[in-house]
Amino acid sequence: MKKISIQQLAPLLTSNRKKRIDKVLSNRTKGICVLLENIYQGHNISAVLRTCDNLGIQNIYIIQDSNEVTLSKGISLGSEKWVTMEIKRKNIPKKDYIKSLKNLGFKIISTVPPSKNKSISLEKFKIEKKMIIAFGNEEKGLSREILEESDSLLSISMDGFNESYNISVSCAIVMNQLISEAKRNKKITYLSNSEKTKLKFDWYVKSLKNSSKVIKNLGKSK
Repeated sequence: MKKISIQQLAPLLTSNRKKRIDKVLSNRTKGICVLLENIYQGHNISAVLRTCDNLGIQNIYIIQDSNEVTLSKGISLGSEKWVTMEIKRKNIPKKDYIKSLKNLGFKIISTVPPSKNKSISLEKFKIEKKMIIAFGNEEKGLSREILEESDSLLSISMDGFNESYNISVSCAIVMNQLISEAKRNKKITYLSNSEKTKLKFDWYVKSLKNSSKVIKNLGKSK
């Protein structure tokens, strides 16, 4: 079966759909990412995926050593199709996985309660061009392994009796602020042309009804 090209897929999509894909691609970043650790509730993971998609965040790293990754389709609204999820294999030690991300040039920023020593409030946090913001599970937060490998601790200021928001709410607050700040200060890096082309092909396929059948037929055509 021959390799399928974007040019072959393009006539199968409406012009509005292709324009939408181009617009979304132009605002996508891999420089600011999200990491989730052992989230219990599938609806929380789903809400985070939806937030990331809407903010132009392409990559979500997931550590689920204690729980399986489950999604609530009614909450994600298909966001899982448009973002890239990398799930850590359970046989890889957590610290090794975090170090491998740091070796790619990322700063690891861990979210913690405001009472945590040495944490920086969201309002005072200085943007890095390449960073991964880590969010822990609903009860215990981030593990010691991740906190020990963190470059900075980040907290949201709160004026109520509670010290935390729901994980999906925390992600929305933090990532909206950081993405907005990065854009204002021109510290956001967008996708390269080759990365856009690769994603465009993937999104064209995912935009087709009965895509597997369409690809099969195109592969057979001369």
